[in-house]
Amino acid sequence: MSKTAVTTLTLLGALAIGAGIYAANYQHRPAASSKPSGQTLTVYTAGPKPLSDKIVSGFEDQTGIKVKIFDGTTGKILSKLKAENQNPQADVLVLASMAAGVDLQSQGKLLTYDAKGVAKLNPRFKDPNHQLFNYSASAVGITYRKQAGLPVPEDWDDLNQSAYRNAVTIPDPKSSGSSLDFINVYQQKHGTTLFKKLKQNGADIGGANKEVLDAVVTGQKKAVLGGVDYMSISAIKKGEKIGFSYPDSGTLVNPRPAMILKSSEHQKAAKQFIDYLLSNKVQAQIKAKYLIPGTAQKLVNPLNNDTINAYQVDWSTANQTLTKNLSRFNQVLTHA
Repeated sequence: MSKTAVTTLTLLGALAIGAGIYAANYQHRPAASSKPSGQTLTVYTAGPKPLSDKIVSGFEDQTGIKVKIFDGTTGKILSKLKAENQNPQADVLVLASMAAGVDLQSQGKLLTYDAKGVAKLNPRFKDPNHQLFNYSASAVGITYRKQAGLPVPEDWDDLNQSAYRNAVTIPDPKSSGSSLDFINVYQQKHGTTLFKKLKQNGADIGGANKEVLDAVVTGQKKAVLGGVDYMSISAIKKGEKIGFSYPDSGTLVNPRPAMILKSSEHQKAAKQFIDYLLSNKVQAQIKAKYLIPGTAQKLVNPLNNDTINAYQVDWSTANQTLTKNLSRFNQVLTHA
């Protein structure tokens, strides 16, 4: 990414998620030798927290290695990395944005490791450089409130119907890594027409993923465009009166990458953690939480096993278009 693009993104204030990753050129210590596993491994993870806690607990029980965990959005994690640029603390990152992982990789920040279980990963998720370990993935779609007479949205443009006027919200890309990646990739493929129509129909930008989902659950909004699958499907399973659909025309399935920082002083323990993420045990736990396991050979809807029509994405190219597409989105939704 050019220096001009980096400067532009900073001026846009694309928060944490943008400024932390696309503006940061932090210094790191030289890669240290692996320390004894008795030392504490520090993991920064973008959740979901119940799953992260379960994974960490299982890893500690299996290995005897103590884990210090920081839970936050991808944006918060990237901001924390930037703040610690002179004194790196994290050993392992687990992010909700593939674009963020690819950007760190392009900066030469990641350790190469031939992890156990990497051969089982879906080819769509494999990193040939063995630095980004896409242990899971999440798809974005449409979360909608089930009401009498409300048409079920089967594709993105269905939210431009009069029934959804002034009642659609989109997760804020400043606080949602999945929304940022979706908005960028969607515009790469289709331009801004959808977002212009949505604006004309009264759509707005909401908060983070949980906040916009809560707005639909409580009836403040009728639908979320670009909602995260596992959160919405979990709400459905809990009995909330909402529905969820993957658009027929296609959607983004975003790998959730784990990675070891070169600056890690606990590389042996970090490698064990990556191996654990790719284990059959953890892959089963991921599926139980309605995320897509990294080892899944088919991308299907957890509610009915229908195939998800997933976009093909070149993440390096996507990073190059991020600044422009985020600017276009903000102009349409806030000024059009």
